[in-house]
Amino acid sequence: MIACVVVARLTGSLQVLEWMAFDQGLRSRPVEAMETQIVIVGINENDIKMVGKYPIPDQTLANLLQTLQSYQPRAIGLDIFRDLTTGLSRTELTQILSNSSNLVGIEMALNPNLTVKPPPELPFERIGVADVVIDPDGKLRRSLLASKVDGKTRYSFALLLAALYLKPQGIALQHGSRASDPIQFSALTLPRFLKNTGGYVNAASGGNQVLLNFRAAPQPFTIVSLSDVLSNKVPPNLIRDRIVLIGMTATSVNDTFMTSATKGTVLANTLNDLNQYELIYGVEYQAHATSQIINAVLNQRPLLYTWLEGWEYIWIVSWGLFGIALGLVLQSPWKTLLSLAMSSMGLILIYYGAIVLGWWIPLVPALLSLGAAGLTTSFFDRDSRVLLEQRSLMLKRTYDAVHNGPLQTLAAILRNLDETPLRSQLASLNQELRSVYESMKQELLSGESRYIQMPLPELLYQIYEETIQRDLPGFASLQVCIPPNFDSLKDCDLTSEHKQGLCIFLQEALCNVGKHAITASRLDVVCTHQQNQWSLQILDDGMNDHHKDAHNGRGTEQAKELARSLGGHFDRQFRSPQGIACKLTWRDAQSWRKRLSHLFG
Repeated sequence: MIACVVVARLTGSLQVLEWMAFDQGLRSRPVEAMETQIVIVGINENDIKMVGKYPIPDQTLANLLQTLQSYQPRAIGLDIFRDLTTGLSRTELTQILSNSSNLVGIEMALNPNLTVKPPPELPFERIGVADVVIDPDGKLRRSLLASKVDGKTRYSFALLLAALYLKPQGIALQHGSRASDPIQFSALTLPRFLKNTGGYVNAASGGNQVLLNFRAAPQPFTIVSLSDVLSNKVPPNLIRDRIVLIGMTATSVNDTFMTSATKGTVLANTLNDLNQYELIYGVEYQAHATSQIINAVLNQRPLLYTWLEGWEYIWIVSWGLFGIALGLVLQSPWKTLLSLAMSSMGLILIYYGAIVLGWWIPLVPALLSLGAAGLTTSFFDRDSRVLLEQRSLMLKRTYDAVHNGPLQTLAAILRNLDETPLRSQLASLNQELRSVYESMKQELLSGESRYIQMPLPELLYQIYEETIQRDLPGFASLQVCIPPNFDSLKDCDLTSEHKQGLCIFLQEALCNVGKHAITASRLDVVCTHQQNQWSLQILDDGMNDHHKDAHNGRGTEQAKELARSLGGHFDRQFRSPQGIACKLTWRDAQSWRKRLSHLFG
């Protein structure tokens, strides 16, 4: 389940959900104070009616700029396209644009199919790129800072305004020759957006972009209208030494974008309807983009940072492992569900705290990893416990049936027998049968971990030692018992079930020698490994009294089932002049994985 979540994130399947969580986190932050360093002059529907036409005439725009300049702003951003110069009243506007060193205009330059030239009167260094980067869901989350256009580095409208505002304070914009080089103001480096930043997967990250940290306020900026400025209703102190942005705030003009990360917008406040928060005017977007830069430099307001990609996946996997731990420790499904719910709430609180501090960490994949892995583990663990209880109950009932039947009969026979070798053998059999229950119960409870943890050679040697020491007639006559060497099986990669099956095969074959190989003098256990093929062979030289039904016994059937499971072969042959050879051969089912691992390093 953890792997599925990781793959889903790597392929971008969780991208939209992560964006939604990111927007919700930004919108849910504590309320910030209104921005005092930026004022928006919004040209609304009433202003268009007052002027009587759209676009706003050059003379009206010239009067607006002249009035604003008289209030001594530190920077003015003209977020209105003014590339046409055919108007009759252009002379005064041309003079103002040419002589205003604190004024920045805009152009659209990045999309060849949607280019708009800047006002020709503005010099190159006072023209900002107004292109925006829209995510596939149609929403704004990033701000473009710099890009290469016709071989030249062009800066964004917001970045130039921030540089103009910070320059009088001795803080200069520092940037290399490439658009992708770090952008700095004094000691602050703006964190560049990369293609896999945060919840993004293979996003368009050309140029120099930054995540947009919207100001968390219902009314982030002071907004005045064109009419208010021209009628001298705006106090000069509101404009003096600030950044003034001039743009359209009329719904009839198509200059809006979508966002879900703000607490309020001009449109929402105008309509008194917070459900309209997803629409933001272009001039508002520019104000947010400018505000985050100057406040990060001057007031240490956090920008938005993300972890390195590797740490994000460690974070996701860690929450999945925590879910697995909860599923294993808590045996009750309801306790597991409650614990997962509380852990999820804790993860959401951590995420929220990180967003407040300016860090975007993975939430959706971590939640999915925690819940999916925890629930899956809980259900599997519950099923395994139920299965173990069923096996224990069946074992107890089987033993009870043996105890109340054959063992009672055997006890009655022992009471009526005198001290003879036969009585001694029957007494030993009685004790052995009575110890079966405890040994099987112990095997049921801890045997599986034994087959998982112990190396195969050590496990087989332990089975060999335990079996060969049993009091069986075939072992008593052995003169040569060659100690087996199971080291050739150390690289054999088997599941715990196959390990257990191999141990049962060895034990059954050895017991057959002890029970049926009359006058056997030699026992040999041979292991071989050739070309990814393993074999385990048990050989004796005794006179066997079991040859008539040897191919139909339960041991033979178990050996054949194990051979089929391993994709191998079982063979039982009579040796000349006497003796039997039981041989199990199989190929390593994991060998192709090893070869691929070796091939690709």
